[in-house]
Amino acid sequence: MDTPPVPGILIEGHEYSGKSTLARQVSDGLRRRAPTVRAAHATLSGDPLVRSLLDEALSVFDGAEHHDFRHPPTWRRFNSRRSAQLILDTDLFGRRRPVPGEILVQDRYWLAQYAFNQYFTPAEGYLSPAWIASCVPRFAVQVYLTCDAATRRRRAAARDGAKAKHPLNAFLRRHLDDVARLETFTTTLVHDSPHWLVLASDRLSPQEMTDAVLERFDAATGRPPAQTPAAAGTLADRWPVR
Repeated sequence: MDTPPVPGILIEGHEYSGKSTLARQVSDGLRRRAPTVRAAHATLSGDPLVRSLLDEALSVFDGAEHHDFRHPPTWRRFNSRRSAQLILDTDLFGRRRPVPGEILVQDRYWLAQYAFNQYFTPAEGYLSPAWIASCVPRFAVQVYLTCDAATRRRRAAARDGAKAKHPLNAFLRRHLDDVARLETFTTTLVHDSPHWLVLASDRLSPQEMTDAVLERFDAATGRPPAQTPAAAGTLADRWPVR
């Protein structure tokens, strides 16, 4: 892609990988040294129609909690809607006038959905590799979080009784072992890419991951490095992938 990277950080990963915690800590770290930090989740443009389309896609999983994990009709309905929503969102974001000095911290965008498409409905061709290569904006730093199955189950159990964030989250809660296999598949999509920093949230503390991401961001944007613990200096080039 010839366009400059989005001045910000994209954090991707499947359920209970630690995305929200890392996004929050990275945003806090950036706000201590940047004029404008915008945190966003799932959509880039902030357009109400895009949000409505996302809600419509998520509603596909209403009442689907007991379906088989690979239930084809459910995934075809969801993947087609979510992929269309992402195409519109990306187009609208591309037309948006940049805010001078703004740094965007994006908690989830396209990678998990691309993995859903390739894993569940590959024959449909939703979000083609050509579209990914030519249309998806690349961020200055792109992070993919992994964790082992035991950690994912422990994090889910800690939220036991709490209302699911959305119908898809409720569905995935019931299939955590399947999510672990999906995560292994997704990791193969990015682990050889120089554009992705892959971090294992079960091996690194939230602060270690935050330091690694901010160090990578400083290097990518030419900012003076912030003072971080000495150990964090080795983390930005570490790819702890199973």
